[in-house]
Amino acid sequence: MKDDFQILLEFLESDRPEVAGRAAATVSPEFREKLVKFAAGSCTEEERAQVKKMLQEQPYLLPALARETLALRQPQE
Repeated sequence: MKDDFQILLEFLESDRPEVAGRAAATVSPEFREKLVKFAAGSCTEEERAQVKKMLQEQPYLLPALARETLALRQPQE
């Protein structure tokens, strides 16, 4: 599973400035819910496979996954 997250981890740990110029990808509420579960590690194997496939087919969705992952890492107020 480590390889599945290697690109995301490199993205999150990068000190490079963000790249601008593309419109933010629109993520449906249903897919955002799957991303949240994926980022938290609480999805089923089937859901995990679906999210991985979607991210491979539509890599512009990776920033949405990064945002959800960062949100989970923020201290709860």
